[in-house]
Amino acid sequence: MNEKTKKLLFEYTRNSRITTKELGKNIGSSQQSASYLLNSSKNKKLIMGDALMVDAVKLGYVNTLIGFNYIKTDSSVRAEIISELKNIDEVIGIEESKEGVDLLVEFSTKNLASFDKIHIDIVHKFDKRLKTAFILPIITKYKYSKKYLRPLKDVRPNILFSDRMVRTLSKNEKMLLLELVKNPTKKITEISNKLKINVKSVMNAKKGLEKKYIIKGYTAVLNNEELDIERKIIFLRFSSYGAKEIADFLLYSANNKNIIEVIKTVGSSQLVIITEGLGGIDIIRKIRSLFSIDDYMIFKSLKIHKKRYLPENFG
Repeated sequence: MNEKTKKLLFEYTRNSRITTKELGKNIGSSQQSASYLLNSSKNKKLIMGDALMVDAVKLGYVNTLIGFNYIKTDSSVRAEIISELKNIDEVIGIEESKEGVDLLVEFSTKNLASFDKIHIDIVHKFDKRLKTAFILPIITKYKYSKKYLRPLKDVRPNILFSDRMVRTLSKNEKMLLLELVKNPTKKITEISNKLKINVKSVMNAKKGLEKKYIIKGYTAVLNNEELDIERKIIFLRFSSYGAKEIADFLLYSANNKNIIEVIKTVGSSQLVIITEGLGGIDIIRKIRSLFSIDDYMIFKSLKIHKKRYLPENFG
C-alpha cells in the first residue's frame, strides 16, 4: 500500500462524508486526483462500504457480543449460517476468524429479553451445527483513528455507550437517521427530495442528531485482506489486582498506533481489544509485560461480513 492510499484510507475512515476538495487538501493532492483515488479504491473493493457511527444506547438499545463455534465446519453450512445472521436486522456485526472462536457476532436490541429470544432462535435453528462459546454484554466502547495508517497526535477516543440517557428524536431527525443508516454518504439534496422536506430542515435535523451525540461520526469498512491489514481481536481478563489498571490501560491504548478500539464488557473478559496493522502485530506480549493479565484469547480476523452501529429498521 503506497503512502497516498494510506493517507486516503485514514482520512476516509475518519469521515466518510468528507468532500473530495477537503480530502485532496488533507492528503496533499488535487481534488481531481483525490476523487479518482477514492472511486478507484471503492471500485477495487478496498473500501467495502460506509457506516454511520451511531451511539445506539441513546436510542434505548443494548449491545451484546457473542462468540460462536461451528459444530459442523462444511463450507456450505458456514455460508448458510452467515447468510442467515446477515438477514437478522438486530445483528449489526459479523466477523469470521482464522483462529479463536469461529464467529464474533454483535447484536443491538431494545433489551436483553429481546436479545435472548433472538439468540435462542438462532441456537434452535442451527442445532448441532452451531454452539455458543460466550456472551459479553457491552458497557462502553472507545474508538480510535487508524493511527497505523497515518501518525496522529490527537488521540482522544470517540466514546460510545458512556452516557446512557435516552434521547427523544423529532420526526425529521428520525426520518433522516433512517436514511443515513442505510446510506451514510447520501447527499443532503437527495435526502431532501426523498423525504419532501427542505434542505435547511434536513441540515437542522443532522445538526440536532450530532448535537445530541446520537451520530458520533461517519466511517467506512475496509477490505483488510486485500489491503494486507492484519486484524486481531484480543479478549482480556485482568487479575483481581490488575482490574485496578483498566484506567491505565485506556491511556496506553490511546497512544498505541495498532489499537483501534477498546470495549468494556461484563463476563469472562473485562476488555476486548481490536488491533490492526500492516505486517505482524505481537501486541499481547507487550500488554502482558505491562499489565496484570489473568487470561486472554486472540481472535484472528479472516473477514468482516457485516458492520453497522444500529439496526436498519430501528424504532
